[in-house]
Amino acid sequence: MADISNMFKAFDLRGTCPELNSDIYYWAGFGLVQEVLKPENLSLQINLVHDTRYSSPEFFEAVYNGILAAGGNPRVLGLGSSDFMYAAAQYFKTPGAIVTASHNPKDDNGLKIVKKDAEMVGLESGLDKVRDFVLSKIETQITDRDNWKKPVVDEAAKNEVKQFFIEKIKEIGQVDKINQVLATTNNKLKIVVDAGNGMGGWVMNELLKDLYPNIEFIDLYWELDGNFPNHPANPQDFKNLKDIQELIKSDPEINFGFAFDGDADRVFFVDDKAEVIQGDFLVAFFAKTLLKEYFNKPNPEYQPAIVYIQPGSRCVSEAIGEADGIAIPSKQGHTFIKEQMTNFRAIYGGEFSGHHYFGNFGNMDSGVLAAVLMIKILIQEDKKLSQVFEKLKKTYFISDLQAVRLKPGQTFEDVKAKLLTHFNTGTVSEMDGISVFYPDWKFSIRSSQTEPVLRMIVESRITNTVDAKLAEVLNTINA
Repeated sequence: MADISNMFKAFDLRGTCPELNSDIYYWAGFGLVQEVLKPENLSLQINLVHDTRYSSPEFFEAVYNGILAAGGNPRVLGLGSSDFMYAAAQYFKTPGAIVTASHNPKDDNGLKIVKKDAEMVGLESGLDKVRDFVLSKIETQITDRDNWKKPVVDEAAKNEVKQFFIEKIKEIGQVDKINQVLATTNNKLKIVVDAGNGMGGWVMNELLKDLYPNIEFIDLYWELDGNFPNHPANPQDFKNLKDIQELIKSDPEINFGFAFDGDADRVFFVDDKAEVIQGDFLVAFFAKTLLKEYFNKPNPEYQPAIVYIQPGSRCVSEAIGEADGIAIPSKQGHTFIKEQMTNFRAIYGGEFSGHHYFGNFGNMDSGVLAAVLMIKILIQEDKKLSQVFEKLKKTYFISDLQAVRLKPGQTFEDVKAKLLTHFNTGTVSEMDGISVFYPDWKFSIRSSQTEPVLRMIVESRITNTVDAKLAEVLNTINA
């Protein structure tokens, strides 16, 4: 019981097979309809998508039949990315769910749920009710398993969503205009794309690669393979970007590269010098660019507001201020950010973890939309990617994201007490874990919502001091 309960995270269902099984998915689908959608008078037509993991077809069938048994009406869209499911929620204006564990290892799986356009199902918005229902039913035998229906993809509906999503891609990336510039200047871009054998390969083949006749996309692991044979589909771990880096080093004609995570809702970039762009730098860059576009052509549907995560770098809030935007801090996690974007009618939100959220994409995050936005900006500004981030790299020095494992019996509260005692002269925020600010450096530490670790990051304004500050924080935790 306890293990199942722990599979229900702040933002989604996520666990490891075989402890995570089809019974859990069946009752989760049933509970979603009975405990969330019906009581809130929401549509019972649910867009269903799954990723390429080896366990996804079985779990997809289970959640499909659970929804049916509860009186729901699943619209089967089949294989797709998380942002494809988000596009379906916007297009049909109905709930949706995707069977995926995002960037987690191959034996993991999960379930992300959209309650209604721009509102996710998290522990504070209905997932707790689904969890409690599953726990109450998990010992109940599923008597109709032999009569389960096989989900059949609604190809017409899927093609409609694809077309809707492609139009969003073309709109945010100004694809027609960029193609005209490339054709006029006879400038051909060469971009390497690493999909890690996850859903980024589906995105590239089904949505993106044919939109740009003057861009050569170099295929790195676009073949869908739920065993992720080449490397984990997790670009936030920069070790998984080394294949892009090696290709860029070997071919001076490659302009830059980007990599998707397993469900393709996140993306990271590698510049023309084969250097990985820090996630916070990307958020600051996109924020300033989109604010400039907003002020050149104000849109009354939105405010010049940008949502950023409080544990991230100060470069983001400072960039927003420099661009005369409204900086809205948020806890980390897509449920919180989407809620803040809706509340403040924000044009954009971002996290250093590679999530980029767009107001005109229903406040949802999308890896491919961030990728085409980057292509647009570089073509319009006629710059190399390395040139764009030169000033930020010389101003803010940021550690890699650290995974800190607790000692047996140790809790986050224990860690917090040690840190606040040692760093008692800094300014403290407890919005999301703890962040401690000094004039020339800061650190943030919080519990991961998807893995049993603490996540920590250190930033300094002084070169060559990050490692020493990181060691000081780690030594304090382990004292």
